[in-house]
Amino acid sequence: MRKIVEVHVEDNRRVSHGLGCYPLRPVKNLRELVRNSAEAYGMATAFTYKNGNETATRSYVDLNGDVNRTGTAFHDLGLQGKRIAVISENRYEWGVCYFAAVNGTGIVLPLDKYLPLVEVTNLVRRGKVDVLCFSPAYLDMMLSLSEQYPELQFICMEKISDDAVASISHRIQTLPDLLVRGQQLLEQGNRSFLDAEIDDSALAVLLFTSGTTALAKAVMLSHHNLAVNVTSGTGILKAGPGDVHLSMLPLHHTFEGTVGFLFMVHSGITIAYCEGIKHIPKNMREFGVTILVTVPVIIEAMYKKVKDTIRKSGKESTINLLIAVSQALRKIGIDLRRVFFKKIFESLGPNLRLAVVGAAPLDPDIVIGFDKFGLRILQGYGLTETSPMAAGTCDLLNIPGTLGVPIANVDVAIDKPDANGMGEILVRGENVMMGYYEDEEANQECLIEGGWFRTGDLGSISEKGILRVTGRVKSMIVLGNGKKAFPEEFETLLNGLPHVKESFVWGHPAQDGDIQICAKIVLDAAAPENMLPTTPEELGKLFDTEVRRLNKMIPAYKAIRYFILAREDLIKTTTLKIKRPAELEKTHALLTALGLEMRKANGKMV
Repeated sequence: MRKIVEVHVEDNRRVSHGLGCYPLRPVKNLRELVRNSAEAYGMATAFTYKNGNETATRSYVDLNGDVNRTGTAFHDLGLQGKRIAVISENRYEWGVCYFAAVNGTGIVLPLDKYLPLVEVTNLVRRGKVDVLCFSPAYLDMMLSLSEQYPELQFICMEKISDDAVASISHRIQTLPDLLVRGQQLLEQGNRSFLDAEIDDSALAVLLFTSGTTALAKAVMLSHHNLAVNVTSGTGILKAGPGDVHLSMLPLHHTFEGTVGFLFMVHSGITIAYCEGIKHIPKNMREFGVTILVTVPVIIEAMYKKVKDTIRKSGKESTINLLIAVSQALRKIGIDLRRVFFKKIFESLGPNLRLAVVGAAPLDPDIVIGFDKFGLRILQGYGLTETSPMAAGTCDLLNIPGTLGVPIANVDVAIDKPDANGMGEILVRGENVMMGYYEDEEANQECLIEGGWFRTGDLGSISEKGILRVTGRVKSMIVLGNGKKAFPEEFETLLNGLPHVKESFVWGHPAQDGDIQICAKIVLDAAAPENMLPTTPEELGKLFDTEVRRLNKMIPAYKAIRYFILAREDLIKTTTLKIKRPAELEKTHALLTALGLEMRKANGKMV
């Protein structure tokens, strides 16, 4: 078996160095990425999406041509060196604007498509944006921004009526017009964009981390940061022409932006744009999806659906028998999972073979469970600051409950490990950001001696170099006895309970100074009503029994003391991670309004 990791000791730290599972396919910068893909994959389908009732496609040659035309028109507009923000739903034109901005024009700022006007306004100010590329869904927002920023220029991804933009007609262009203009300029011999020099080490992409604009940091990434991350990705993910990826996570987020966009283009994989969360099953079948890049909540929902379908069919014993037979056959090299469980994949997506999951912990039982059916789930670890990939599981090493090993040419270490080997995770490599924009204090705090980046996550590294992540330093619960607990470990257990959609766990200070583990359990609205008790009292008793059962699985000092029930979704980021401070504040405010403290609220619906 190929050696995929090396472990050594440096400055009293155990360092795990990634070597990769597969030969790397290097790329120097994002312009080279687009041009090489056009040469390598030609007229193969790069993008597919719904255009009304029809399905549209664009090839790799189309992408390269559209980027060149748009970039040339950008130069003709005098946008060299400008800061160009992009905001829209996931779509082909997002990528065209992104590449036209970053591949020889200026600096690109992908903005969160879910942000309200007030927050977009703040990011435009903080990022010193010169131009905003947007889809028609954001026209009203652009008109408001135009009043606050008289110098701001606008580019709409579609044709729009003159009446709709009369107030800013002199400041707005449309992408269809720019494509025509760019083509004419190219035919006249204009090569300003094609020949523009790219400094691979200079600021190319400015990404705002999740959170409110007052707290969000602006991460500075270069072409080199992203290119080496894509290159290392080819050493851990085995995928290429013939694969189809369903793009569902917001493109502004670095996980989708790098893994679900840049890596896919570099690898010759077709990107299919999802019509929305509720359309995922339909889109999986229509587009022949083979790969998902997603987050735990999506995979958890898929797994629950599969288990519920099996239970309702009354064929649990038959499925369990097939699993046993399949597992026995695999031991002698015969894999019939896709034959035995064909009907399960007809509901998930007949061609789905791989899901890459990141952004939050995933229950190991789900990884094991899907593997028994024939779906491989790989997990990745990283942050916006690491472009984002830093470590992950792969075909050669996929141990549920771990996050594998560092990707090729990346080092991971644990700072000041305790007696159990747990400490803050450090990452080093050329994928690590240039720094936070205009925040020298934060840079000095997280970019430390030896080229290391402090992640703010806690974890451990085994003697074999395998990474486990425990939770965030900031969310860690320090109990009265000095021992530590992490919300994520409890939430994984609670989310596995029947009829539970999601959960939120925190440390609640009692009057005697003790810290109590408390939980908010959100019920699954899609669960059949007849499967749950009808009265609040019976509902509380049911989950009290379940929580007591879970408490037997963990040390007594970490037992969940009190819980409340809810039906309203938790407050989350656009990548579906819990906004812990906001959710805690909301929960406290709700209990205060009800005149309850946690002990008396225990088991109640709030």
